[in-house]
Amino acid sequence: MLKWLSKRLERNEPVNFETVQAAERRHIEAGQARAFDDSHRHYLEDHYRSFVEQQYPDYVCKHYAYMDPDAFPHRARPCYGLALSGGGIRSASFAIGVIQALRNRYLAGNKPPVFERLAYLSTVSGGGYAGSALTWYQKLFNRFPFGNIDTFAGTLQSRHEEDRILGYIRQHGKYLTPAQLGGASLIGNILLSVIHSVVAYTLMFGLAFLLFSILITTGMLDPILNLTLIDTTSIESLLARGPRMLASIREEAVSGHRIAFSVFFLTLALLVAGAFLATVFVYGLSSYFSASFSRAYCYRVRVQRGLGLLLKGIALALFLAALPLVAHLVFGSQFEFEDPGFFSSMVSCVAGILLSVRQFRLNTEASDTGTDRAGLAGRLLAVLATLVFTFFIFLIAYIVAEYVHELYRTTNDATWLVLFVLLTLLIPLFVNINQVSPHKMYRDRLMETFLKAPEVTASAPLCRRGKAANDTALAEIARSGHWSPYHLINCNVILNNALTPRYRGRLGDSFLLSPLYCGSQATHYIDTETFANGNLTLATAMSISGAAENPHSGVAGAGGVTSPLLSFLATFLGLRLGYWAFNPSHPLFSLQHLIRPNYLLPGFRSLFDYGHRERSLMIELSDGGHFDNTGLYELIRRRTSVIVLSDGSADPDATFDDFGNAVERIRVDFGVSIRFPHDAFDMSGVQPGSQAAASESSVRLYDEKYQLAERGYAIGDVLYPDAGDQRAFVGRLVYIKSALTRHLPGDLYAYKLANPSYPNQPTSDQFFDERQFEAYRELGYQLTRQLLSNEEAMALLP
Repeated sequence: MLKWLSKRLERNEPVNFETVQAAERRHIEAGQARAFDDSHRHYLEDHYRSFVEQQYPDYVCKHYAYMDPDAFPHRARPCYGLALSGGGIRSASFAIGVIQALRNRYLAGNKPPVFERLAYLSTVSGGGYAGSALTWYQKLFNRFPFGNIDTFAGTLQSRHEEDRILGYIRQHGKYLTPAQLGGASLIGNILLSVIHSVVAYTLMFGLAFLLFSILITTGMLDPILNLTLIDTTSIESLLARGPRMLASIREEAVSGHRIAFSVFFLTLALLVAGAFLATVFVYGLSSYFSASFSRAYCYRVRVQRGLGLLLKGIALALFLAALPLVAHLVFGSQFEFEDPGFFSSMVSCVAGILLSVRQFRLNTEASDTGTDRAGLAGRLLAVLATLVFTFFIFLIAYIVAEYVHELYRTTNDATWLVLFVLLTLLIPLFVNINQVSPHKMYRDRLMETFLKAPEVTASAPLCRRGKAANDTALAEIARSGHWSPYHLINCNVILNNALTPRYRGRLGDSFLLSPLYCGSQATHYIDTETFANGNLTLATAMSISGAAENPHSGVAGAGGVTSPLLSFLATFLGLRLGYWAFNPSHPLFSLQHLIRPNYLLPGFRSLFDYGHRERSLMIELSDGGHFDNTGLYELIRRRTSVIVLSDGSADPDATFDDFGNAVERIRVDFGVSIRFPHDAFDMSGVQPGSQAAASESSVRLYDEKYQLAERGYAIGDVLYPDAGDQRAFVGRLVYIKSALTRHLPGDLYAYKLANPSYPNQPTSDQFFDERQFEAYRELGYQLTRQLLSNEEAMALLP
């Protein structure tokens, strides 16, 4: 037993990024040598060698004379990376079309298809649905999952397995509500998380109040209660003058226990207020000694911090002091379900939940609309409703604790007391929050749609469709002999309380999940076979990367969705898709074999917005779009020479906000600049309406009607600087953006007329039917086909 325990607790040391990159390169080079070199020997010895030895040096000398023209790092074979942006099922559908076109050998001319030149696949959120399906089918089954252009003859006539896989995915765009479960199951699973979370946290609050109530009855707090700062008469007179509209009783006396509870915290509030005032005046008088005061920097910082803590202490003490008083005004001396105060409180509770959740949704969808749809009045109402609901939570916990304590005092029987304590320990400690949160349901539905084993029929029970993926660890992907681009699954580690300003300002750091290693710059990296007890699957990684709803983070680290009140409410209700894991850099990382994430650790700390630091025992992972919604960041970190970005994110105002956020962070962190120096392929041509500006009057009406862009792609230079022993060089970025252009199939224009927000329908729509799925998949295919058919554009790529 001791030997087994010792082995389980043995610590694997975390590694830095350089170790991770070296392992990835060895893995990729071995796979490409088998899958690419022999098949495309002529391309490597002719075209690619000409690019490395002549075209690239000429281009650098002409445009970037300060760089060494012989410093191109990938001389043996091309190093392409494909980034698939976030955006739910919309971006997944668009990405599938992009991948289909990149793999089409008829569009590649005398070069290998771009798809076969890929070394890396970097996915975020919805792009990860398509990317994970690609990795799953190619690595484990040696099959391309998105149809075969040589055999496709329509779904009624095609018999090729690749066509059937795509047909299955197309018909399951409403992945959250499969036919065997329906919408009621979706609501039921959300309620499962809500009930567990509400009960666990309410019991913990109730236990704290119960222990304090017992402490009052022991007499240990009498020295404070007997202070003359507050007396019981003043509280009773306050209740007597209280608004009658709030009272469900008239002449009932307030229990001495409730008065003692309030007196203690009111006295505590006065004492803390006195300490606050004393600190203020002592600080002011100390300034008389100006020379010493000016040098006492640490003293001033401690005072400044202390004043803030004292104010928080006053607010908390007043909050707790009000609980028994409000309980008396609303419920009377004894709580009863038929009491009118109970029903009015429930109404305010439900209103608070609905208004707060609405505000949270408005904030998290801000990037989809490009504007803040909630007015000032709406935000203020949401804050007020959240405050009322938060108070109601603590009020119910107080009532529960008081009821249990009263049973114990009147019967002198500790049975109920013991049962309450056991229940409070059982649910918060022994319920795994990763397994009961909506994340698990979300993961299962994605797995059944995008990671079905090929031999399982489309009509098979759900438990069979996802069984193979459910049992396959992510680390097993690396051991497969079949080739597919190395998959980088982008997540965000929430660090809103980090010590490092960069992480704290961004509310997190880019966190990698991959077949070989998992981790981040902030937490270091650990091998995937060790991370999350070695049980991390591709399905789980895919769903973590798409965990958009999280109380402590937001789109690109935007702080507008992380107000303390809304974060508290959403956490209390269990409305989160994040995933808790042990921190690879923590000395107690091996405890992951013994402890499961629960409502006490780390849930209770998260509820009050503690933790979420670089060295916390447990870290919370959320949607990769909370850091970079494009997938560019990790490819730039690896100094990839050619990057193709499929951007299917919602951008109705054409602000390119996700792309701009990625470019800014890439420049700040890696010193890399992205420019678009070629007039024929710059970003202006991707703007909706740009085609009308360049068209003749005879066709301008058509261009303006559909707000057509001149093209759906842009090509830029990626300027990598010197970094250690790595020399500066020029890479290439191909940016494919979901936009309507000329020469698209007629059904796409028809779909636009029927759905004006296309191709930027909101990410909250995760229920695609066949037509909606096809509208985005075909758009991705056609825009990429236009790119690949442009000889001038393709001449810029090696």
